[in-house]
Amino acid sequence: MSDVTRRLEGSALLLEINRPDRANALLCRTIRELETGLDAAEAPESDPTRLPGTDVSGVVITGGSRHFSAGADLAALTGSIEDIEFDDELERLCRRITHSPLPVVAAVEGACYGGAVDLAWACDAVVVSEEARLAVPSTRLGILYNPVSVARLHSRLGSSVVRRLMVLQQELAGRDLPPGSALGVQPGTAVEAAVRLVQAVSADGDATRATKGLLASLDSHAGFNPARWRAVREALLVSPARREALETHRASIGREQKE
Repeated sequence: MSDVTRRLEGSALLLEINRPDRANALLCRTIRELETGLDAAEAPESDPTRLPGTDVSGVVITGGSRHFSAGADLAALTGSIEDIEFDDELERLCRRITHSPLPVVAAVEGACYGGAVDLAWACDAVVVSEEARLAVPSTRLGILYNPVSVARLHSRLGSSVVRRLMVLQQELAGRDLPPGSALGVQPGTAVEAAVRLVQAVSADGDATRATKGLLASLDSHAGFNPARWRAVREALLVSPARREALETHRASIGREQKE
């Protein structure tokens, strides 16, 4: 049985972690299946792995109605340096999400622990149940969490929240998160709200990829080169896709003004 199920909700692709007997705990295999799902969503029309029948406007990553994910499956860890393979796999997926040409939204219900917190906040937005439970038991397990992951969480959740999660080992409810770090919703409605966000998107893939790349460079506080982004911007300004999008938008405004 697959660790990740796929289904289309209109133009939104739902990737659902499907290991209910392990509270959706993540294996390297699970992470690779999430990557494969992203590949299918982004594939061009000529690619045989492309999802049939629709243009995907974005991706929702969820664990369903009970748990988002318990993080790394502790039964698969060895307590040795070999466990760094899991961190490397997860970081590769997080970078993949960060630079995807599609919007990616996490829908979080129930438990969201350890690496699952990193996975969720690597997404462009997080829709979180007010009763969801977040924890990162890294120091309790005697490890220094992946510094790249800590930097990302520090940027997106804020220093005080990361300190509560990692240093004080607190478990936080979705309602405890600071404004702007997630979209809080009533329990049982996270997936529905995330799907609505994704379905409302209409954007050019190259422009989205470039915008997400720029935001990632700003988040990391490293490698930001205004001259490089000017060149990317100028290339997009003269692209056929941009001209087509501009004409479509003009026509839409014209129709609205006549109504």
